[in-house]
Amino acid sequence: MTASDTFFEDCVIRPVRVEEWAAVRELRLTALRDPVAHLAYLDTYEEAAARPDSYWRERTANGAEGGSGARQFVAEAGDGSWVGTIAVLIEEAGATDWAGFPVERRQGHLVGV
Repeated sequence: MTASDTFFEDCVIRPVRVEEWAAVRELRLTALRDPVAHLAYLDTYEEAAARPDSYWRERTANGAEGGSGARQFVAEAGDGSWVGTIAVLIEEAGATDWAGFPVERRQGHLVGV
């Protein structure tokens, strides 16, 4: 447990750690197996499963504490299993957003499952 951990009922909400890239990958692949995943993701299971470990290491490092541009949190049950995730995607003023539009002011977007 660290200072950035928060408890919610029987789960701990905490940032992912760099070394947890394989668990981040597995949680994402599990979510993409949902029959309605296409409504929430710009990704498919097949595309995500084909990505190399280096992709998942970099993705996790970017979302971990101290990363840049995003922060990923997980809901960890008492048995250590991950039961949910949320990411905060930070867009800086003057940048271009994920859809190609200019960002007028610093903003964040929440993405969760």
